[in-house]
Amino acid sequence: MELFLQVTVFILGACIISFLKVIAQDYPNINYTRRSRCDYCHRILQWYEIIPIIGYFIVHGKCSGCKNQIDFYNPLQEFAGGTFLLLNVQFGTLNYLPLFLMLIILGFSDAFYGYIYPIFYLLALPTVIWHFSTVHLLAAVIIYLTLLLLNNHSLIGLGDIEIMALLALIFDLNDVLRITILACFLCIIQFLFNKKRSYRFIPYLTVSTGIIYLIFVIRT
Repeated sequence: MELFLQVTVFILGACIISFLKVIAQDYPNINYTRRSRCDYCHRILQWYEIIPIIGYFIVHGKCSGCKNQIDFYNPLQEFAGGTFLLLNVQFGTLNYLPLFLMLIILGFSDAFYGYIYPIFYLLALPTVIWHFSTVHLLAAVIIYLTLLLLNNHSLIGLGDIEIMALLALIFDLNDVLRITILACFLCIIQFLFNKKRSYRFIPYLTVSTGIIYLIFVIRT
């Protein structure tokens, strides 16, 4: 792939992450004309401040107005989005992207508000249709019902159960097990730094699915 095309795809991936984050933050009251603002002083950001990744370093990681520190997760997420899309284009595995669009939106939504909108499940439909001949319907139903029956004390949210069942529908059980174990491991790491009593699990499932996908699925 030519360098210009690689850079273009990378920038597109970074922009998509920013766009999905806005959708997760604003849904269902999305205002398509709203301007990006500082999270602290609510100043409308200049054009150069919203350039994916680069904008963060132009302002030295601080709001130009109130000088509050901008979360480093923002450029990190954009970098991950650009890299992820570039790898998918290079390996020709774009058929999984609708699934990841769904996971990213739901991951952001769960992280921001602690709940998700099931309507976004529809985003994964193209991936399910593409892999319809190899879907693991029985495994997905068993996982869904088993987790639902074991969840007497609401230790895991219904959205988490539905996401895991959906992953089991598309990926084989070995990959689903890897995803679940890695997501739990990421929770444990987070606990070491921030000892909360509960965690919103979908963001961890999203990250772990991306990692397992890149290691075990994308090259098969």
